[in-house]
Amino acid sequence: MYGFIKTKLQGMVGYALIPEGLETYPGLVALHAFNQTPEAIYEIAKGFAEAGILVFAPRYTDASDGVVISVNALRNLKAFKGVDQSRVGVFGISLGGTVALLASTQEPVNFVIDVGGWVDLADLYNHLSKFPAGTPQKYIAELVKSTIGTPEENAEIYTLSSPITYVEKVTGKVLIIHGGKDTMVPLTQSQKLLEKLREHNIEAKLEVIEDADYLFAGKEKELVRVSLEFLKTHKII
Repeated sequence: MYGFIKTKLQGMVGYALIPEGLETYPGLVALHAFNQTPEAIYEIAKGFAEAGILVFAPRYTDASDGVVISVNALRNLKAFKGVDQSRVGVFGISLGGTVALLASTQEPVNFVIDVGGWVDLADLYNHLSKFPAGTPQKYIAELVKSTIGTPEENAEIYTLSSPITYVEKVTGKVLIIHGGKDTMVPLTQSQKLLEKLREHNIEAKLEVIEDADYLFAGKEKELVRVSLEFLKTHKII
């Protein structure tokens, strides 16, 4: 377990966790969920930093600015003194997982850790729209509808907004983690992603943590443990 220094990110809102006592280290951009801040994933970021990984945790608003911010963070990370450019990746939870996948198509990485991110927006909308009024799921469905309409009204935008459309451009090895109690993003989304990645000969693995919800509340240590095992297997750490 390594100590680390927490400092502000230069040129963007968020923080960096810099391991101490290492000349070189892997780098990771860590992305929070929708309507959160980087502080919401601090315990997760801390777990990576304690394993000797430099973590950049930038703040973003939604998928559109999230990809731009993530790509910028990845490029800054690669230029950071001590970072081994052959061991750089991106992690994201919920919408952050979606953004992580999209960012990897724009800036090459060595690994992606997608935690319950949606990959097919039309399928997600149809799932969420079935929930009763007043639920978080229905709120998200109505937010999507008010922004781009329904899949029937705007099929092209739904397709262009979905990571599954660009799956052949995803870079790095991919770990997909999904909570067994996730009622926001159905497990079928992660299963579909796994299938499509393998069709394009992209190395990928799916881990389901049965007692975790979509934000992995109270399961942060288990999430980090599974992620670190994947990184050790692939000699990232």
